Order: sequence, then C-alpha cells, then structure tokens
Amino acid sequence: MKKVYFYMMTAMMAFTMASCDNWDSPYYDTPPFNDEIVGSWESVYGRDGYGEYDIWGYDAVRYDFYSNQRGRYYYYSDFGLEYVGFDWEIRGNRLYIDYYDGDFESLYYGYDEFGYLLLSLDWHFYEYTAYSPCGSGGWYYEPAKTMTKAPAKQSSDTETQCESDVKLKTLSRGIIVRDTK
Repeated sequence: MKKVYFYMMTAMMAFTMASCDNWDSPYYDTPPFNDEIVGSWESVYGRDGYGEYDIWGYDAVRYDFYSNQRGRYYYYSDFGLEYVGFDWEIRGNRLYIDYYDGDFESLYYGYDEFGYLLLSLDWHFYEYTAYSPCGSGGWYYEPAKTMTKAPAKQSSDTETQCESDVKLKTLSRGIIVRDTK
C-alpha cells in the first residue's frame, strides 16, 4: 500500500511541476504585439447566417490602429463624418478596444485569404465584418474622408435580395450586421 501511495504522490508532484512551468516564463503576462493590425482598415463586407453582404457608402466604418496602442474609429452620422479615439490591446486572438466616449469592446480577430481583417463577437467567426487595408499601402497617413463609396469585394453568394435592398445595422461598433426586420 505504501508503494502505491508513493507512486501516486510522485506522479502528482511531477504533473504539478510540469503544469506550473509556464508561470516562471517572463512572457506569460506580456501581451503579444501584432504589427499586422497597425494601419487603417475600412469595412467592406460582412457575413451572417444568410451569407455574405457588401457594406456600401455611409454604412462603412474605418479603424486607424496606431503603433502606440491608440487609434481612431471613423463613422458617418447625421452630421457627416465623425470619429472617436480609443486605446487598443491584443491578447491572444482577442482585440480589446476602449473608446474614449466610455464604450468598450472585446472582439475576436483574424484574417481571411485576401488579407482582410475579420472582427467577430464569437470565436467561431459565424458572423463577422471584414475590413480591407486602406490608405497609402495600408497605413494610417491618408485622411479618413477618402473612404470609398463602392465595395472593394463583390459577394459571390447568390441572394434573393438586390444589394441595394440590404439594410444594415451595427451590432457593436466593430460588427455591422444585416437588419432582418
């Protein structure tokens, strides 16, 4: 009985010491910095349960992610083009955005085969909004008032509605979805 107890204790100690190995790493609490997200990104299309849809004209929004972990979010309102500043941080595959007007978002992010930035509320990316790099070489030096009025990507799915009949709404600042009402 003592041998069985000894082997069990030895196995538990080895498992405990192996699982705590990452706690000693100096990179454990340091968030990874991703240079790929730095730049300007404009919404061009989205995907929901009904398929893909284009984001046109005044429904388009734009993010400028600066390398100092700050940025600007541009959108159209009844008063024209407006923006709000924010702080951002990446931890793993999560993008945390703290807007200066008090809002906060926690989004999953990734990239599609075209290099577009995908933002989603779920980690499966069932519904997402795709952002194309814009500005001079994808950087944030070009003014936001040059946001495009035509889609950069045409949807390949066949849809029963005409593209001009698609009404969009914002689920969050980063996620633009189809209005089904």
